[in-house]
Parts: sequence; structure tokens; C-alpha cells
Amino acid sequence: MKTQTKVCLPLLTTLCLLAGSASVGAQEEEPAPWPPEDTGGEYLPVPEDYYEPWSIKACGSTVTMASGDVREVHYKSRVKDDGRTKVKFRGDYTVDLTRASDGAFIDELDISGPGTQRFSADGLTIEDSLKGASIIFPQGDMDAKALAAAGFPEFFYYERGTLAIKARFSEDPAAVEPLSVEITTNTTTNVRDVCEMLDEAGRR
Repeated sequence: MKTQTKVCLPLLTTLCLLAGSASVGAQEEEPAPWPPEDTGGEYLPVPEDYYEPWSIKACGSTVTMASGDVREVHYKSRVKDDGRTKVKFRGDYTVDLTRASDGAFIDELDISGPGTQRFSADGLTIEDSLKGASIIFPQGDMDAKALAAAGFPEFFYYERGTLAIKARFSEDPAAVEPLSVEITTNTTTNVRDVCEMLDEAGRR
């Protein structure tokens, strides 16, 4: 089974997990295994790695995304008889965004939308489904192309609706970029360009 290199932020972004990216603050520590073992129907607090800050190349600069004051995310995992794994997330969560070029700052952005991750038995197919409020940014060319084809900005936030993204990976453990990325569901509404949100914040 292909294992991901990072717990990542399923309620924050699906695509960083799909690309196997590492966070700013936890690169020297061994990440928790993911997908997790079956939790027997019980919701558990997410690992601390979930709340690590991220550095994102976007908006013509670098945007740092750090956990806000609200950090109450829980998950439960179910491993089915055929080897597939389903992980569900719920709880309240906020983030702070800072753009390096001008110091534009967004405080306590709510991204509490629930999410679900589905892993195939061989770990080569992952589908993430996120309900708003959520924030999304691509981590590779395949991600960016899929989002652009659907008409999304490079870095965006949506308040309502569902976005589901399926990625297929190579069996080569050294391959990070997915073979394909497909948007399977898009009922998002109130979509906003995060770069424009930072522009507005910078003018205040």
C-alpha cells in the first residue's frame, strides 16, 4: 500500500495531501502514519501535525497559513473488509493567513467544513470530499490544471457546497505527483479568490 508522507490538512486542503507535501514546522519529525488505523467508530482528536503552519507560493508571493485560535478537529477511520479506508473529519477550525510581500493579514478565517477521505485498498487512489467552509490550493501541475479547468482561482475559499477530488498515483514510491487528478463533485457556492481577499485585507 502506498503511504502518504504527511498527515496534512484534510479540512484545509485536499491537494497538499495528494501531493505528499511536508509542512513548515514538522519536517524533521517522523509524521504519524496515514491513513490511520480503524478507530472502532470513535472520533479522536487529529494528530498535532494537522495544526502545523504551511508556506504556500501564491498571490505573487509566499502566503503563510497558520492555525488560528479554534482547533477542535476530530476524525474517525473505518477500514472495510476489502481493504478500503474511509476517514471522516468534523469540528471547528480557523486559520490565519499572512502574505509576505506586503504583510496583508486575514485573521481567524473559518474553515470548519466537514470532510471525508477515501483510500483504495492499494493506496493508489484517494478521493477527498470537502464541504464549505473550506480553503483550497494546488501543490502541483496536475492539481492546478484540474482546478483551472473547473474555473477556480489558483487559491480559493468557498463558504458552502461540496468539492470532491480524486487522485490516482503511480506504484513507484518515489513518484510524488499524481498520475491524474479529477474533480468528481462541484457544488461549491460563494467562491472567493484568496489573493483578492488578501488585497482587501491589505487596504484596511
